[in-house]
Amino acid sequence: MLRLIFFAAVGALAGGAVVEYVGPPDAGWAIMSIALPIAIISGVFILIGRSMAGGVAVSKDDLRRALDARRLGLARVDAIRQTGTQINDQPLCEIDLTVRPLQGEAYATTMRSVVALTELPAFQPGLQRQVVILLDGGPEVAFVDGELSAAEVASLTIPDRSSVRFVPVASHTRISGGRRKGPLIGVGRRRRPLRLLVFAAVAVVVGVAVVMPYREAVAQTAEAVLDGRAHVDMRQPGPLAQAESALEQEIGHDLVSSIYVTPDFVIVEAPVTPGTTHTDRWMYRGGQVEHSGAVSIQPKSATEAFSWRDVDLASILPAMKRAAAESGLPVDDAGATVMRTWGGAEAVSSGEKSGPVQINFSLEDDYERASFRMSADGSGLTGD
Repeated sequence: MLRLIFFAAVGALAGGAVVEYVGPPDAGWAIMSIALPIAIISGVFILIGRSMAGGVAVSKDDLRRALDARRLGLARVDAIRQTGTQINDQPLCEIDLTVRPLQGEAYATTMRSVVALTELPAFQPGLQRQVVILLDGGPEVAFVDGELSAAEVASLTIPDRSSVRFVPVASHTRISGGRRKGPLIGVGRRRRPLRLLVFAAVAVVVGVAVVMPYREAVAQTAEAVLDGRAHVDMRQPGPLAQAESALEQEIGHDLVSSIYVTPDFVIVEAPVTPGTTHTDRWMYRGGQVEHSGAVSIQPKSATEAFSWRDVDLASILPAMKRAAAESGLPVDDAGATVMRTWGGAEAVSSGEKSGPVQINFSLEDDYERASFRMSADGSGLTGD
């Protein structure tokens, strides 16, 4: 389970990195800030669990069940080795045991256990310890004291380790309900391909789930990369058309009072309801639409709104390139604004924009700046 959690977190991290690259600013960081601690914590527990492979985990009920069944024996410590891992400042040790049960054949095994420094003298090679055998046939044992009578201890002779069969403790298992239970997917070499397939599938599924809300931004970025650009340019006709469609769907109609197009985002101001002056702001960025509420300066008249259909947004970037060729100024990150003109001195004095819809943009370098304008249909490009 820990490995599944770890690989799910890895998938979320990968998905978050993709979202951070293609989506709105900091959207990916929010995902990664959650996934990273989960990956670290689960990874640490996996390493601890790996170091504990060969250890014996048993519930109190199962220990009591084994004691009541008198599955007792005598074990000799043949060797003890510190693994180099410490848990709560106590060494994790490998202990070689030769076990002689009250009933059944003797066997040898090796178990891992955390041994307190103060208890190390009780595990010196050659010492004999009373044990309870947790399952019929072993090899899992737990150390107990005083469960065997003196006569039972005297009747048990532990043979040489080399003369008995070795029974390994199954890795990553525990005793529960009188049975040995392990992970859902075996940890042996034979099951390794299946494990890797499952873990990879979990990572991919989680990564895709993280990226799915931003699939439009992923597709746009992929197209931009294939076209030789590292990021999406929202002034390009394709992304701009997708922005228009998404914004229109979110707003609920095709009327806007202004459009602002930049390489990174498209901002529109639009009436909440057609025929009113109540105007809100929407932004399309990273494949997502953000609604930020009412604009600070509300229109004076509902007639300031115009339809998307009246504007050829696809003409903006070509017009910028023509203007750059004529002026010698770079396009760079220039943005364009689309809105109605004032329509005369009377309109200016009344504060109501009543003129035709116009597209405006500026180009500049470190020394010069030039402004350009053209009609909503992309014709009549002029500069100041």
